[in-house]
Amino acid sequence: MATVIQGIAVGFGLLGLTISAAWRAEAHDIGWAAVGQFAPNQQRSEVSPLARTQEPTVPNRQKTGTGFFVDDKGHMLTARHAAEDCSRLIVFKEGRALAAQVVALSPSTDIALIKVTKTLGLAAVFPSTVGVSTNDMVFASAYDKLATNRGMFANATVAGSPGSQSGALQIDTDVTFGASGAPVLDSRGLVQGIISRRTGSSRVVAVGAGDAKSFLASKGVRVAEDDRSQIVATTSRASRAASISARVTCLQN
Repeated sequence: MATVIQGIAVGFGLLGLTISAAWRAEAHDIGWAAVGQFAPNQQRSEVSPLARTQEPTVPNRQKTGTGFFVDDKGHMLTARHAAEDCSRLIVFKEGRALAAQVVALSPSTDIALIKVTKTLGLAAVFPSTVGVSTNDMVFASAYDKLATNRGMFANATVAGSPGSQSGALQIDTDVTFGASGAPVLDSRGLVQGIISRRTGSSRVVAVGAGDAKSFLASKGVRVAEDDRSQIVATTSRASRAASISARVTCLQN
């Protein structure tokens, strides 16, 4: 498979991908989730791609990830590999579909800034000073999974943090395809990271909040920062994630 992400360490991707093509996709550095049946003679890559492939005759591919709003002007963050090399980019939320434009791709981290005409729901709040530590419980989920996960308090554990908001955040979680670009929320509902890729059966790497804020600032996007909780007593981290997130679909020729 042609390399989808350049400059990113080899690992499992967390994109959902529908493939319709006259060729068989192979997955090495990213997992391709395709609609269809397992090809009986499909080769297994050295690292399991967690992929399914079908082989009709008309070339057409669709990647699905997650993004979240970072201001009230329609700006969103998602994973870079979820938004690059797209012929069209569409954001879906609660029955609405909006065409999105790629504003910028980070040259050093797996994040992308995209924009739609208006913010759907709420904008994320980033921590002002307080980060997360090893063994802290956090929450992350693909947008399409949030409808069934609204009651979840936390579903991930911080396995390793950089000691500050910058740098890669490692978490142990069961998130799967479609979670690329999803926000990682701490107990206060603040964004501590953005899901990037899977590096093991349950280990996922996220871009840290500090790197995300620096990238957004370099593009002139101002975000809300606070160390106070954004979750009221009657809601959960999953509900907070649903309020700021949306599905991001990349259509490829």
